[in-house]
Amino acid sequence: MALYWLGLKCWFWQDDFAWLHLKLEIHDWRDLLRLLFEPRAQGTIRPLSERLFFIVFHALFGLDPLPFRIWVFLTQFANLTLLSALARRLSGSRLAGWASAMLWLAGSGLARVMTWTSAYNQALCAFFLLAAFYALVRHGETGERGWWRWQWAAYLAGFGALEWMVVYPPLATAYALLCRPGLRWRVAWLWPPAVVFVAVHQWATPGAPQGLYGLYFDVHLPLSLLTYWAWALSHAYARGTALLVAIVLSAAVLGFAVERWRRRDRLPAFLAGWFVLVIAPVLPLRYHQMDYYLTMPTLGTAMLGGYALSRALQAGWAWKALSLVLAGAYLGTALPATREATEWNYYRSRAVGGMVRGVARANQLHPGKTILLVGVDSGLFWTGVFDQPFRLVGRNSVFLAPGSEKQIERHPEFGDIERFILPPGPALRALEEGRLVVYAVEQDRLRNITKVYEPLARSRWRADEPRYVDVAELIFAPQLGTGWYEIQGSHRWMGRRASLWLGGPAAAGQRLHLEGFCPAQRLSDGPIRLSLKAAGIPVGTVVLDKPGLFRRELELPAQLVGRPRIEIVLEVDRTLRVEGDSRELGLVFGRFAIR
Repeated sequence: MALYWLGLKCWFWQDDFAWLHLKLEIHDWRDLLRLLFEPRAQGTIRPLSERLFFIVFHALFGLDPLPFRIWVFLTQFANLTLLSALARRLSGSRLAGWASAMLWLAGSGLARVMTWTSAYNQALCAFFLLAAFYALVRHGETGERGWWRWQWAAYLAGFGALEWMVVYPPLATAYALLCRPGLRWRVAWLWPPAVVFVAVHQWATPGAPQGLYGLYFDVHLPLSLLTYWAWALSHAYARGTALLVAIVLSAAVLGFAVERWRRRDRLPAFLAGWFVLVIAPVLPLRYHQMDYYLTMPTLGTAMLGGYALSRALQAGWAWKALSLVLAGAYLGTALPATREATEWNYYRSRAVGGMVRGVARANQLHPGKTILLVGVDSGLFWTGVFDQPFRLVGRNSVFLAPGSEKQIERHPEFGDIERFILPPGPALRALEEGRLVVYAVEQDRLRNITKVYEPLARSRWRADEPRYVDVAELIFAPQLGTGWYEIQGSHRWMGRRASLWLGGPAAAGQRLHLEGFCPAQRLSDGPIRLSLKAAGIPVGTVVLDKPGLFRRELELPAQLVGRPRIEIVLEVDRTLRVEGDSRELGLVFGRFAIR
């Protein structure tokens, strides 16, 4: 609590909003079951730690983050208790159990888990991993079948928290081979569920072939392992003195393990292997190295450190002094980094909370008006705007002011930022019609600056036709031609034929980008063909043969460059009629852009 108390005061940020949105999608039990198990977020399926956790707490407590945070802390209290008890069982030392818990919680990798609600999957999976392994150790000591059953219960439940639970069979096997030979054949039964889970998961959610979440099995794997090892023994992103501390601690750990091995004590070797086995699943994620991935691997290094400390304090004064110096060096580098990371995450979440609460109040004061935000920097955008939290607090459309993109660092691997920026043309039109309010984002609040900002906007904004349209936003309605139905949530249906207006390409090589959705029932009679024209010129045909979201890019003719306004016409080869609905349905669309 002394180290992480700010975590109790953290607000929601980043991925939290994606999981909070789940409650809005539930209309019956079928929706609930679908949302619990359908692949999301890079193909992950985590019904307990992300889906059920956020759905239940959002239903009970709304957007009050404190109950969420309390639950995370309670889970971590349980983890500390299990870790201490496990280290005590393995080493036979009460001091080792206490020291293991202290060393684990000091690691800077826990800062994000203790401040970011979406990282609860790490805490919950750690709980199931520790519970299963503790039950295995107790079963090995007593031979009681009850402990074996409890191990299976925790092991299988762990798959609902995080796919990382597949490391448990190799972990249990390593323990049996090194420390408890009598279990080596029995732990073989733990492998089939993990193998089946990996096969089913891979079939249902094939991994990303490349990019941020791509898996790379190459010569960089050892470098990734060394990076995480250095972070574990000092702090994340260790440099300078911290890196030197990591090197010295590595030598000390290796020496201790070798010396205990010579004495036929295999426990240190197993605990070092714990780190390697548990970190292994994320080593191929070359471009997504995160400090919170250390949550479960460092359980092993913490127990190794606690065991080494307890043994040294039983030896002569020289070993006692050396062990205390090494422990002090670790804490002296890890604790300040942990505290700094905790504070940084707290203030970041506080800024997001102030902005979202301000938008909620603006919804009450200006029903039906578009809210324009000024002063959103790069950090606030990627943690508090990109995941669209404003849908949780009102119906008003929310955009960033034209020109805001200059303050935001681009990350194409995450997505485009243009869809969050209101183009000058629609913004000026809405301002003149009294349908726009402008708010400045300040610390913990928003300030209405519409009257002050209006003269500046009139002098800077031009009433040009924008090169971006979101058909589900009312502010873009003047850019829509015929053939569109009413807005339904975040989309619109088109009929057989529909049109819209965009500003022409500014330079040669710019493309027409479109985003839409193809329902499965539209493909019952085969693929759908969507033809597109720009200013009367055919620009291509899109063939849709799979249901779900689709994104396409089409080349535009060079003669359209520089035109102030062009008409985009879409037409499908056949439509759908639903019983009880008189509309002739083509496809569902969201956004169009020329860039």
